[in-house]
Amino acid sequence: MGVPWRRRRSLQICLLALAWLTLAGGCPGPPFNLPLVGVIQWDGGANSFQERLAGLLEGLREEGYQDGLNFKLEVVDAQRDRSRVAAAARRWEEQGARLIITLGVVSTLVTLEITRQGAVPIVYSMMGAPASLGLALPAEKTDLRFTGTSDAVPPAEQLRFLVKAKPSLRHLGVLYCSVTPEGEAAAAAVDHAARAMGLAVIRRFVPDERESGLLEILDDLFHQQIDALFIPADPVLSSPRILRCICDRALKAGVPVMTAFQEGVRAGALMAYHGDNEETGRQTGRQAALLLAGFRVWTVAQETPRIKRLTLNLQVAQELRLPLSRALLSRAYHLYP
Repeated sequence: MGVPWRRRRSLQICLLALAWLTLAGGCPGPPFNLPLVGVIQWDGGANSFQERLAGLLEGLREEGYQDGLNFKLEVVDAQRDRSRVAAAARRWEEQGARLIITLGVVSTLVTLEITRQGAVPIVYSMMGAPASLGLALPAEKTDLRFTGTSDAVPPAEQLRFLVKAKPSLRHLGVLYCSVTPEGEAAAAAVDHAARAMGLAVIRRFVPDERESGLLEILDDLFHQQIDALFIPADPVLSSPRILRCICDRALKAGVPVMTAFQEGVRAGALMAYHGDNEETGRQTGRQAALLLAGFRVWTVAQETPRIKRLTLNLQVAQELRLPLSRALLSRAYHLYP
C-alpha cells in the first residue's frame, strides 16, 4: 500500500528541513547581536568571588537566560586593579552593553564613575553598606541607574552568635580601615549594636593596608584586654592576606575573631555570620534577568541577603580552648577545617 499523499508531502518537508540543518552545521546558530552583559570581579582568585559568580550565573539561568543563547556574557577579573575595572567598563559602554554587573565595592564605584554620563544600568553585589557609598535612592527614582544585592547582615544578629561562642564577652574590639566610607559605616553599626547589648566597645582603625601599622593597632587593642575582635564588612580588611595577618596575631593573643564574611573564617577567624555567597549571587542574577527582560532599573528593588549562614572554625576554637555548645554547632552551615 502506498503512502498517502499528505503524509508523503509532510515527510518530504521534514527531510528537506533535516538536509538544510545538516548543511548549515547541524543546528541553527544563535541570533546575531545578542545583548551584551559584562561582569567585573574585583578579585576573581578569591573563593568568595568565584562562589558569587557561580550563583549569579545560576540566577540568570533560573530566569531563562543562558550565555550564547539569548545574551552574550563577558567576565573580567580586575585582580584588584582599578585600571582594569575602568578599561572594562569603558569598553562595554562603548559597545552598547545592556547592563554591567559589578562584584565588589571598588568595581562598583569605578564603573559608576566611568559610565556617569551614560545610561547603562549597573547591578552591584558584594557590598556591605551601599548607602554609605552614595548608593541610596535619589529624590527622583527615574534618575536611578543602579540596583543590586548587598551583603548587609544586621550586626545584632552577628553579635548574638559571638556571645554564644564566648558568654564571658564584655569588651569588644572593632577594627576597620578608614580609607573607605563603607568600613566606617559598618564599624559604626557594629558599635551601636554592641553597646545596645551592654558591651563595652573599643574601636580602632587603620589608615591603609600596610602590615606594620596594622600590627601596631592590633597590639594596642590586645593591650586593652578585649575579649573578642570584630571585623565588619570592609573592602580593605577583607583581603585574604590582611585577614591572615589579623587572625594569626589574634590567635597568639588568645582573642577570638568574628568577621562579617565567610572568607574570614577560611583565613583563621573563629566565626562569621553572613549571607550565603551563592544564594546572594542568585538574587543578583534574578535582578539582572529583570533588566534583561526590559524592566526599568528603578522598578527593581535593592535587596539584602535572604539566606544567612553561620560558619565556624573548629581548629581555632580548639586552640582558643572555647567549648562551643551543641546548640551553636547545630546552627553552623560550614565547619572548618
